Amino acid sequence: EVRKCLESKGITLRITMPYTPEQNGSAERENRTLVESARTMIHAGNFPIKLWAEAVNTAVYVLNRTGPTQVKDKSPMELWKGSQTVSVHNFEHLRIFGTQCFVHVPKQTRKKWDKKSTEGIFVGYCGEKDGFRVWIPESNKVLRSRDVIFGKEKIVSEKTQITMTLTQKNSEESEENSDSDNNEGITDDVSQETEKSQRRIIRPPKYLEDYVYFAACDIPTTVQAAIASEKSEEWRNAMNEEIASLKENETWKLVEPPQGKKILNNRWVFRVKTNSEGDLERYKARLVIKGCSQRFGVDYEETFSPVARFDTVRILLCTAALKSMHMMQFDVKTAFLYGHLEEEVYMKQPEGYDDETGRVCKLYRSLYGLKQAPRCWNKRLVSFLNKHSFNQSAADPCLFWCEVNNQYMFVVIYVDDGLVIGTNYTDLCLFISKLENEFRITVNENVGCFLGLQITRKEDGAIFVNQCAYIKKVLERFNMLNANPVKTPAELVGTSDLGNKCALSIPYREAIGALLYLSTGSRPDIAYAVSTAAEAVENPCEGHWTAVKRILRYLKGTMEMGLLYKNKGEGDLLRIYSDADYAGDESTRRSRTGIVCIYGDGAVTWKSQKQRSVVLSTTEAEYVAACEATKEAIWVNVLIGETTKENHIPTLFVDNASAIKLCKNPEFHKRSKHIDVRFHFIREKYNEGAIQIRHVPGSDQVADVLTKPLSREKFEKHRSNLGVVFLFRAADFERKC
Repeated sequence: EVRKCLESKGITLRITMPYTPEQNGSAERENRTLVESARTMIHAGNFPIKLWAEAVNTAVYVLNRTGPTQVKDKSPMELWKGSQTVSVHNFEHLRIFGTQCFVHVPKQTRKKWDKKSTEGIFVGYCGEKDGFRVWIPESNKVLRSRDVIFGKEKIVSEKTQITMTLTQKNSEESEENSDSDNNEGITDDVSQETEKSQRRIIRPPKYLEDYVYFAACDIPTTVQAAIASEKSEEWRNAMNEEIASLKENETWKLVEPPQGKKILNNRWVFRVKTNSEGDLERYKARLVIKGCSQRFGVDYEETFSPVARFDTVRILLCTAALKSMHMMQFDVKTAFLYGHLEEEVYMKQPEGYDDETGRVCKLYRSLYGLKQAPRCWNKRLVSFLNKHSFNQSAADPCLFWCEVNNQYMFVVIYVDDGLVIGTNYTDLCLFISKLENEFRITVNENVGCFLGLQITRKEDGAIFVNQCAYIKKVLERFNMLNANPVKTPAELVGTSDLGNKCALSIPYREAIGALLYLSTGSRPDIAYAVSTAAEAVENPCEGHWTAVKRILRYLKGTMEMGLLYKNKGEGDLLRIYSDADYAGDESTRRSRTGIVCIYGDGAVTWKSQKQRSVVLSTTEAEYVAACEATKEAIWVNVLIGETTKENHIPTLFVDNASAIKLCKNPEFHKRSKHIDVRFHFIREKYNEGAIQIRHVPGSDQVADVLTKPLSREKFEKHRSNLGVVFLFRAADFERKC
């Protein structure tokens, strides 16, 4: 029957040979296009593989209406059905695969108080304009419906994000202190006009209509793309500079390919380097070896390389402010190339610089991409510092110090970046000159940005640390730059109704990652809010996303705030505050610990986290928090002792008298006999005289801001006590506790 049908249409049937798909190349190539499109749609939204059939059908539907043909301005569907049936410009009904949407539930299938719609994911079309196919994750079913309201659609290129809002603007930002929408009515008698207004689509600007054909090419991904770009000369110069650096370091030697040895491949990685304000500094090209094919125990052994902690950097900056020390910053160019390889590694010649002799590169120095490269570089730098009489810190392996004629100098390293402070400017210059003789470095005598921290030295010697430029980027990234600011990062009164689960398109995990970086860098005032929001990163609900947006709105109004380390007053005394919120977590009934170490009238370390086990009283919760604070105090005191060469006993401030009594008096009591032995560490340190414990009124407990949401007045008071201030108000900053 098939043959007869084909013959009636004038079609000749030809059967291909077995295992010879190239005889039907056109169809096979089209199948590949469809599979690649469907695979992209599935993985771009992290959807289950079981939706592959829906993705393929959607790819077929779209390509039939947008795919290229030999006839100009004609789509395959137009050629098949005729231009009178389908218009090449009629794309208004097309939607992005995976868009969150709401399917109308017919009144015949629901009860009076049931929801009028159900949430789902758009996965395809029904006919030309008959309707849409929507996958309902809860029931794992695909519904067909004409009445569908679509949420936000996002079209994203490599370097550009443009969000097209397809629903009416949320009213949550219409008022400064409101994070929720108005409650909907419970009547079924909704007017037809209201339904139409809800379905109205806000049209994107005309220039976005062809955005799907736009490809961001600011940063090329291949050598061919770099040479063909508008900045080809800049990229070529960057590549030449990289090759020159490799040859100068004698990174490799060209040899004949050895028998039985794996020859690793390589690639070029391009990027632009920006300054603390986000402005372009220079173009960079880096040759990277593909170390993914290396074998452990054969091609490499150790890979770990330590990096400095934010806490260490802040303590060092605080010390520089208190002791009026000089500061310099250096960056080692192509740092990984200085490491000496112990293993025998071979690599192909770099693309664009192959002499076509068939030889390969035998590596003598480490190269970016090698699994052991970070470790090799760290060993080389540590060896250099030890050679010049630097001692490695016992508290942080990335902090080094030396003493010459009662003059001290400290170096903290983070991979290839280094911060140097010292009491004598001449000694700093001498060390930098020695460093320049050993490595190719860039030096900045006016430290402005280190590890993403913007550093400002005031005329009176105080140091101000903030992340204003990064906050602005985060707000732009999540479309919150024009949001209405709020005065506190967390709601004073939470709600148990968190709403439905967040849509898959909401960048919750990305937002938490950005906020965690801020909260651990220079913003202890958001530590509690970020910590609680991060607990829901695996399964966020709408209420959690609202809380994240509130943190961003708070940052919008406090973008210029940061930590101020003064060079006078009581700053040289280490004070630790510990607090606990008893059974604050409603789901687990665990308490929350808040710890902050104040040095230089500013916070240098802080912590806001849930306790590991459930405690039975407020006293026990405070006792556990005090023990954690003691461990932090011991570490900070050791580090401060190394940087100042002074020995002070830190003071721990606790606002619970019973907890203080439990720390000082080791009586066996039925109410405390169950407390784990490890928490009695604080008793030992107190008896040794390693720490002092004092009572502080609850109103002056600085760590209170790290355990629970506070009113605006209390929050701003404790934020000031943390040392978090505006730069232009820093002169008016005074501690109040």
